[in-house]
Amino acid sequence: MLFALIAVFSLGFVSLMSQDAFAASPIVSAVANDPDDGDAVYSVGDTIVITFPGATNATASGTMSNTEFRANFTVATTDIDTADIVTGVWTSTSVLTLTVGTIAGVDPPTINTDTVNYNVASGNLFYAVNATAGGGGTEFAATPVTLTGDFGLFVAATVTSNGGGCTGDCEEPTLGVDNDGRRLVDDGFTYNDKSIDVERYFTPYPLVTVQVGKQNVAEFKIYDNSGLDKISHFELAFGLAQGESIGMSQAVINWDRTFDGIETVTLDDPEHVLDNVKVITSEGYCSDESQTKCLIVKITHTFRAPLDFNILGTNVWDAKRNAWQNYYNHGIEIMGDSLNPPKEHDGINKGHIYHLTETGKNTAVDDFGNSWSLDHGLWVMDYVTPEKIQDTSSIMTRTHSEFAKYKSTQADNAISYLLELCPSCLSPYADFEDSFSYDYPKRMDKSDMPLIQKLLSDEAILAEEKLLQLFEQIYPNMVFD
Repeated sequence: MLFALIAVFSLGFVSLMSQDAFAASPIVSAVANDPDDGDAVYSVGDTIVITFPGATNATASGTMSNTEFRANFTVATTDIDTADIVTGVWTSTSVLTLTVGTIAGVDPPTINTDTVNYNVASGNLFYAVNATAGGGGTEFAATPVTLTGDFGLFVAATVTSNGGGCTGDCEEPTLGVDNDGRRLVDDGFTYNDKSIDVERYFTPYPLVTVQVGKQNVAEFKIYDNSGLDKISHFELAFGLAQGESIGMSQAVINWDRTFDGIETVTLDDPEHVLDNVKVITSEGYCSDESQTKCLIVKITHTFRAPLDFNILGTNVWDAKRNAWQNYYNHGIEIMGDSLNPPKEHDGINKGHIYHLTETGKNTAVDDFGNSWSLDHGLWVMDYVTPEKIQDTSSIMTRTHSEFAKYKSTQADNAISYLLELCPSCLSPYADFEDSFSYDYPKRMDKSDMPLIQKLLSDEAILAEEKLLQLFEQIYPNMVFD
């Protein structure tokens, strides 16, 4: 769609001494740019630099309003939506920098597809060399130029390398944030109208309880820098335990799209848990604040039976096999009885063929009424204590089936007879009297008494004197020290 608005506006003009006529030329280029590379799409703050083949009648550093922009230029074919506000500044008399101030429309320009053209019908730009003060002179030619450049990091890039062997497009699709942590998608996961922002890998998600046989709706927003048509695979896995990967799930919904746009849906569902599965894809905005487009994948489904665990997982990849997985816990808890018929098993045990019908997760019963339990992946017949054979003879021996009963009866009779003979024999004894103790006096060692110590000392001196007298008698001529 082309637009052309006619408006009255003023531009700063350069006074000229001559008005030589010469051939008109079109604008040279129109280049888009995102100054901060904050996103990869047309957004507020992005610029379009229009370069003219020569100096115009505009004043350097002069401004251009949104009305003046729309009077002087047209953009085709998607156009810049008329609800958007675009203003400009002349960085020189031949270069105009337009800046996107407000985005309120739904028709953004497309790089390498749209064209920018000077609007001869309502424009008021002339070559400065022969422009007149009243707005005359040689006007620029109305020949469109292709809009080039980019509105962000990824749009214009054609060859990249991440240093790990990847060449070309190495950015994986995302339901929330990219590998730099920038959020590209809001409310990337919704289950039964409960939405949440998806994180990079693990997303905390409050437990949602659903019922067997009731329809549920899961909705996902997927962004890919190479375009929505490049998203080629998405899978949703249910019933994962802590630490398990998507490949270990027993209930997986797979959506695939070929290069020519053919979509298929397959199930990995050996336990027949999933039913009434339908996948619908569409395009929508990744967030309310951005014009970025996302692939919307809506999956309606019901559960036929509960699952052992609740964690969900998603896996998505694009045409370049750039893939990413996300996990959501606490996830989905399925309540209710299974709608599937009981599982049946046939096997041989001790030479006999048994047909088992499951009665629970780890229990079964065979055609003979025997109960079985699942133990480490093997069905084992439960042990039942055999009943003792009842004897018919009246001879009571220890091996008789009624001996234990007979013994108990005789013990009861004996107690009754004892009480008749001695009524108090089974009465409890009276309590013993309170016990008591003796406190012995403190013991004293006589050797510690002063009197005893003095007597011992005197006796020691006397004994020494007696010993010397005895030695003098035995050895009269010997001198003793």
